[in-house]
Order: sequence, then structure tokens, then C-alpha cells
Amino acid sequence: MEKKNYIFTKGYSPAKKNIKTIVVSAFFTILVGLAYALLFEGFHPHVVFNAALIGFLIGFLGSLAEVYFFQTLGSRFRFSVLLISRTLFHVTLIASVIILVAVSHTAWMKSISFWEALKSEDMLRFFTGGQFLRIFVYAAFFGFLINFIRQINKLLGQNVLLKYITGKYHQPVEEERVFMFLDLTSSTSIAEVLGNVLYHKFLNDFFFDITPAIVESKGQIYQYVGDEVVISWTKEDGLNKGNCIKCYFQIAAIIRMKSGKYLNQYNIIPKFKAGYHFGKVITGEIGDIKKEIVFHGDTVNTAARIRSECTRLNKNLLLSSSLLNNLADIDYLSTERIGKIKLRGKEEEIELFSILEAA
Repeated sequence: MEKKNYIFTKGYSPAKKNIKTIVVSAFFTILVGLAYALLFEGFHPHVVFNAALIGFLIGFLGSLAEVYFFQTLGSRFRFSVLLISRTLFHVTLIASVIILVAVSHTAWMKSISFWEALKSEDMLRFFTGGQFLRIFVYAAFFGFLINFIRQINKLLGQNVLLKYITGKYHQPVEEERVFMFLDLTSSTSIAEVLGNVLYHKFLNDFFFDITPAIVESKGQIYQYVGDEVVISWTKEDGLNKGNCIKCYFQIAAIIRMKSGKYLNQYNIIPKFKAGYHFGKVITGEIGDIKKEIVFHGDTVNTAARIRSECTRLNKNLLLSSSLLNNLADIDYLSTERIGKIKLRGKEEEIELFSILEAA
């Protein structure tokens, strides 16, 4: 038995990902605000500052609500309820921010109180002269566009919309990718205990809870198949700092953090196993009335077979030597050599390793 002893960083926090989302959204809406100033008002310091401030506040407060409120509600309410709630919130937010900035600017310029500025003739002209309506329509349009893209991106999968638009995989491309097949342990018995409806909610909660770890590790959810999720990484994203392996342990940390919730709601804590492989695949668009970007090749099949070996070998995580050899320089793994195994349906043996969390 061969072992490499390293240090593994435990624990998981989604704070970093959430902060990045908020910062990127705020930066983008500042640019949208500056574009409005240059297109409709001209380059004047006060106008530019107000436009940038309106953009920042809408982007910052809107993304805060998306990350910490609407995203949490995503698995609990139907699409129509969320759509109406989001629309009402963003319309109210945009109108409130525009009024707040306009009134504050008038109060500052005239050295009067906020309430005096709100009742002033300048604000009356602002509301009745068309300026407020123009700013509101402009901001609402881009707000709708951003949320529309967010929702389409969720339906298609992370960054899939961009790939369709750019035509990256319109013609099949050969590339190297990492695949992880992760599925729940004892799912059949869990389904029998919980019943169909509650089991569906259990699965949905599990997939919802582990998504931040997948996104933070720069993985892409390729497919949900029953109780299994297939995650893929490009060579660069998956191998960089061991992102693909880190994803598994971050998922484990999330489930540990949320174990109380699962015990209270289902009297079960999810357990799972994962199989990894790395190699070449053909990536391309497929289908007509329902298009998908799919991966074809022996790499995908081998990853699925490695996952199947987890049950037989009683291991929670297995990976191929082809992946491990490309992870040789990272310093947070503790690996155990399993040996060469002949996978089901394959002629050649493949060397497998298990990964343990360091004590």
C-alpha cells in the first residue's frame, strides 16, 4: 500500500463566491450607468457621478437580494412566484434608488434638507419632464436583461448560453477534461423509506446544497441522472490547485454543516461516493428541437465505471492514475493505491487510487 501524506484544508464557506458575484454585478451596473450618462446626458462630473452611483446601488443591492434571498427561495417556490417577486422587487429597487440619488443630489447642490429637496420644483421637473421615466426604463431594461440571462444560464447550465452564442462547440472539438460521477449511497432504500414525493425533495435539497462547491471549484454540472450528478472540468480549471478533488471535500463539508437540517426534515444524512477520470473527449452540440452540448468518448464511460467500483471496493472516492499523475504537484492529498482493476466492459486494466481526508 502506497501513501502520499499531505495537508488537506478542511471546511467550506460560500462567502468568497457570494462576494465575487456581488462585486462583479456592481461593477457591471456601474458601467451601464456610465454608458447612460454618456449616451443621454453628456460628460459632466455630477451627471457621471450620479449615473455611476445609481448603477452601483442597483447592482450591489440587487445582487445582495439575489444571493442571500432569491437564491435561497429557488428550491422552495415555483418559477411564476419567483418571477413576480423578482420583478416587483427590482422595479421598486430601481425606482427607489433613482429617486434617492436625484433628491440627495438636489439637496446637496441647494444646501437644503432631503425633504425640502423632494418637494422642490427641480424634482417636480425631474418627474414630469421625462428624465425620471427615461432613466427608469433604461435601468429596468438592463435589469431585466441581466436577470433573463441569469435564469437562462440556470436552465441551460453554467456558461452554456455563452458557448451557444459564440458557437464554440458548433463543430465537434477534441479536448481534455476531468469528470466526476457522484451519486448517493443506498438511494433505493432511502426512496422506500421517504416515499416518492419526499425523496424528490431530498434529492433536490442535496443537489441544491452542493452546487456552490461545484461552482467555486469551476466545475460544470453536465447531467443529473436519477440520484447521480455528473460534473466536468476543463483541463485547466480542474487540475489547477486540484479544484476537481477539492470539490468533493467541499461537498462533504457542506453536508456536514447541514446535517442538522437533513436529520430534522428527513431523518437521514446524505452519503455519497464519487469516481474520477481524466482524458480526451469529443465535445459538441447535438440535437435539433432540443439542443445540448455533450461529451462523447471513453473518458466519460471510464469515469462512470470507476464510480461503480466504489461500492465493490467500499471506498467513498476513487480516481484513475491518469488523473492522479496530473495532480502530483498539489499538496493537500492523502492517496492510497488500490491497484490495477479490470473495469466492467473494458479490456485493459486501469490503476485506481483512493483519496482520504488528512487527519
